[in-house]
Amino acid sequence: MNRIIAAIMVTIASTSTIFASSSTGPNPKLAEDHNTHALIVTGINKDAKDRQTKDKAVVDLSSLLLNNASVKRDRLGVLANSRSLVRTASDVSTAENLKERLDAFAAAVNPSDRFIFYYVGQANVVGEQLRLNLPGADITHEQLAEWLKPIKASSILVVLDCPGAGLAIKALTGEGRIVIAGCTADQPYSTRFSAYFVPALGDNESDTDNDGKISLLEAFTYTSKQLDSFYRGMGLLRTETPLLEDNGDGEPSDEPWRFKQDKTDGAAASKFFLSRTPAS
Repeated sequence: MNRIIAAIMVTIASTSTIFASSSTGPNPKLAEDHNTHALIVTGINKDAKDRQTKDKAVVDLSSLLLNNASVKRDRLGVLANSRSLVRTASDVSTAENLKERLDAFAAAVNPSDRFIFYYVGQANVVGEQLRLNLPGADITHEQLAEWLKPIKASSILVVLDCPGAGLAIKALTGEGRIVIAGCTADQPYSTRFSAYFVPALGDNESDTDNDGKISLLEAFTYTSKQLDSFYRGMGLLRTETPLLEDNGDGEPSDEPWRFKQDKTDGAAASKFFLSRTPAS
């Protein structure tokens, strides 16, 4: 456990350096012809080891967005639970702070921009509602959907990596949106999705078409295969099935890489790029 904490702290230090130096601008070799805004949120997590794993995913994702995806520092927000190693005193992921940040993004994001909302943490299903477990009051997936509506970006990515995430997909679906859930609505256990998905966004192995860029679909596909290998290798019943929805019908696919054959989800995700491969 001490090694995990040490690794997170080293990564945090590296990311802090990126934050401090971001005024010099993004790497011109990686810059894309669009503006991307992002908000990363972690919820309550009482399990220390699981919390540390998710903290590392948050730090790594922040670093990737700033360094590989050319996201400017003032367009990236991070809200974390009160026990997280990545939070500051003013950045606790309460419902009030979350609504405030989303309102600020709604005012700043232009229709031609892209917006990313990424939640990683705990949640539970109560009746027909997914409740994201935040410090203080939880929020439901319907509340999140309403709070995201004012953001008029032409392309929006929503990732929910939490138990029961699939329940939220229909409410979050919309034109120009890609919605990724770490598991189905009836899978109530803590998810490992981000521990594989975030590294996959910058891993050469994900770039299956060897074009020097990693699409969301490629990262999702690679992650699904790694999760399969993990559960099979441990001899465990798989307790998480990642889902992707990007065609606006509210019905996700667990095999979006088959979009050309099945004519379902996956086409938009295959054209959404966040980073280039390290060798580029």
